[in-house]
Amino acid sequence: MSRKNRRLARQQRNARWLIVGGIVVIALAFGGWLWASSNSSSSAVQAISRLSTADFHSLAFSSTEPDTVFFGHHNGLMISKDGGRSWRPTSLQNADAMALAIAPANPQIIYAAGHNVFFKSTDGGGTWQSVTANLPGQDIHGFAVDPENAEVVYAHVVGFVGVFRSEDGGSTWTALPAAMPASTFNLAVGETGQTLYAAAGEAGLWRTTDGGETWAQLPNAPGDGVIALAYNPANKRLFITTLGNEARLHASDDGGSIWTALGPKGSLMAVASSLHNPNHLIAVDDKGRVYASQDGGLTWPGK
Repeated sequence: MSRKNRRLARQQRNARWLIVGGIVVIALAFGGWLWASSNSSSSAVQAISRLSTADFHSLAFSSTEPDTVFFGHHNGLMISKDGGRSWRPTSLQNADAMALAIAPANPQIIYAAGHNVFFKSTDGGGTWQSVTANLPGQDIHGFAVDPENAEVVYAHVVGFVGVFRSEDGGSTWTALPAAMPASTFNLAVGETGQTLYAAAGEAGLWRTTDGGETWAQLPNAPGDGVIALAYNPANKRLFITTLGNEARLHASDDGGSIWTALGPKGSLMAVASSLHNPNHLIAVDDKGRVYASQDGGLTWPGK
C-alpha cells in the first residue's frame, strides 16, 4: 500500500471513531436528560416546614401582611410570619380552629370555628372573643365570610340541614332552606356574595348561586371526593384538594367546569391563596408537611 493510501485509510478510521464517540456522548447526554426528567417530578415538590400537631384543618393568609399565615388545628391557632417556614402558637389555644375566615373588606376581623367553638377577633388575631349565637348547635364543620362584607358569614352545623347565614357577624342566624350533604366540612364564598362552594368529602363538590336557597353537585370535579377548598376573589380562582387516585391540588378559573391539576400530590387537608399575591399558595398535607408556591402552583420549591 502506498504512503498516500495508508494516510487515507488512517484518516477514515479516525473519522469513524469520531462519529462513534459523538454518538456515545449524545447518548449519554440524552440519557442524563431522561434521568433528570424522570426524577424532576419527585424533586420539584419540597416541603418548607412540618407541623407537629395531632391534626391539620385550616389555613388562611393575613389580609394585611403578605407573609403572615394562620394555621388551625383541634387545640388552637398557630401563626407564621415568614410564609409558613416557622410557626408559633397564638393567644387562641385549647380551642378547635377547624375553620378560619378572614374578610378582605375588614382585614382585622378573623373568625375561628369548629367543634363547640366559635371565636371572633377584631384586631387581626391579637385577641379573641367567644361569640354568643342563636345557632341550633356549635359543632361547626363549614364556615365562610363574604369578601365584601365582614359581617356576612355562613356556617354548616353538624346534624342540621343546610347552611345558616348571619348578617351581624355571627350573633343572629337564619337557616337557609336547601339541603346539602351532611358530610360538608368546608365552605367558601365564590364569585358573588350569593355563590358558595362546599367540600363534602366523598359526596364531592357542591355549589349554590342563590345564597343557599338551592344547591347542586358539580359533576366535573376531579378525584373521588373533595377535602378542602379555597376561593381567591383577586383572580377568581377556585382551589380544591381531592381524594382517591387523583388526590392532589386542583384549580379552576371558570367556576368548576374545567380543572388543572397542580402539585403536590397526596391528601392535602387545607389550602390557602393570598389576596396580596394570588400566585402565592400554601397547603398542608395529612402528615403535617407544609408546601408553598409563588407561581400559582406550577412549582413548589423547599426552603
